[in-house]
Amino acid sequence: MARPRFCYAPFDGFDGSHSIAMSSPPRSIAFELAAGFGLVSLVAVATCGLLLALVREVSGLVTGMREEEAAIRRGQELATAVREQYIHMAHTLIEGDRSHLDHYGEWEERVRVGIREISPHVPEDQRFRLVLVERDTKALSDRFRGSTLEAVDRADKSALVEEHRAIMAMSEPAFEQADALARAVESKMAHSHVLATRATRLGLIAGGVGAVAVVALSFLFTFRLRAAVFKPLTMLAAAARRVGAGEFDARVGSVGRGELLSLSRAFDRMAEELAERQLKLVQTERMAAIGHLAAGVAHELNNPIGIIRGYLKTMNAKGDPEELAEELEILDQEAAQCQRIAEDLLAYARPMALKLERVEMKTFLEETVRRFGDSRGVAIDVDAEPSHVPADPTRLRQVVLNLVLNAIQVSPKEKRVRVVGTSGAESYAVEVRDEGPGIAALEHGRIFEPFYTKRKGGSGLGLAVCQGIVRAHGGTVSVRSREGEGAIFRVELPTRAPDSRSDS
Repeated sequence: MARPRFCYAPFDGFDGSHSIAMSSPPRSIAFELAAGFGLVSLVAVATCGLLLALVREVSGLVTGMREEEAAIRRGQELATAVREQYIHMAHTLIEGDRSHLDHYGEWEERVRVGIREISPHVPEDQRFRLVLVERDTKALSDRFRGSTLEAVDRADKSALVEEHRAIMAMSEPAFEQADALARAVESKMAHSHVLATRATRLGLIAGGVGAVAVVALSFLFTFRLRAAVFKPLTMLAAAARRVGAGEFDARVGSVGRGELLSLSRAFDRMAEELAERQLKLVQTERMAAIGHLAAGVAHELNNPIGIIRGYLKTMNAKGDPEELAEELEILDQEAAQCQRIAEDLLAYARPMALKLERVEMKTFLEETVRRFGDSRGVAIDVDAEPSHVPADPTRLRQVVLNLVLNAIQVSPKEKRVRVVGTSGAESYAVEVRDEGPGIAALEHGRIFEPFYTKRKGGSGLGLAVCQGIVRAHGGTVSVRSREGEGAIFRVELPTRAPDSRSDS
């Protein structure tokens, strides 16, 4: 069955009956894109903001914990200083002299410095202990420097024992308060550590939830975008490919929303307009082809018919028999020319039904060319690679015979015509090369047109018929030539059977 051939013209818009109001299409797709990206961005920004706030909080807590480490050390030093102060009091009482008085003074000063340094780090609810420590240590110092040293100077053992008991009783509350201050500072640091851990955990949770939310929203947005945009665009692209292939009945229908809905409707209206224009173009082309064909037939038949009529008017039945026989032979030749033109025209116009077989090309080309022998003193060489091609041998032989015959007719004597067959991955190429006058570059595009010929006595349909046969096989025929350098006609045939076995 013949395949339709389409002629295309540039599309320059719609007429008044098919105008499209595209000035202000709905913006639903743009709104969805903005909303989707905006929502994802909002979640991402909110998550980042929360994480930054938590990082800042944790950083502040860590900085505070570094300061509290120093406060803990000072609290421990204060507790140690209070005990060292008591130890040097006890040594003074036990040894009964003032040898430890200088050491006592050093630790007494350390107690005062320790109270001053730890004061900013003590929680408000524990600051009363600073007052108690300061009061108790001052009371100890006053007693030690007063009655205790007097007892040491007198070497009054009973008084020394009594002083030791009193100092020990006064030191116990100071020890307890100093230890309580150290624990209070440690407790503050522990609380900061708990807060930092809690903030870190909250940051991890917030980051994870934010990441999951962004991914989930992205997937949701992608799926909605696929349904709202990608699927309609895929349908539009498929319909556009069908229209590009000549299926002007392809329609998209009302798909998508907003801009895409307007686009799909515009596409359908465009396809309808193209179908109408294509129908007009096909009709115009058909009429032009009929006119061209009729003009060619009239031109080709006019010469032999004119000759026949001229001889018929001048023939004399009673004239010289030899002259009459010569005139009748001329009439027969001109009638045969008319018949050949009619046969070539039928071969060109008739739908081409192929009977495909697996043809071994090397043997086929050698047997086909063998029919010419040594024609007009022009030698014919065949150099073909073996390969099988699905083809109609009768039709394909007609192509080869026509190309070789044309090459012989344009080749001078003592020249050679070469027939070369080469096998490719997906095709088999047959080249017919001659050493004739060649073909001008301007004529390359016209030699396959019906009735185009520069050879006297030719119908101009041979190469057109060859092209139709080759196309019916799913192949191509082309020419390479320069004027004065001979010509190469190349036929490429697929090594697999074509989808259709007929052509026009």
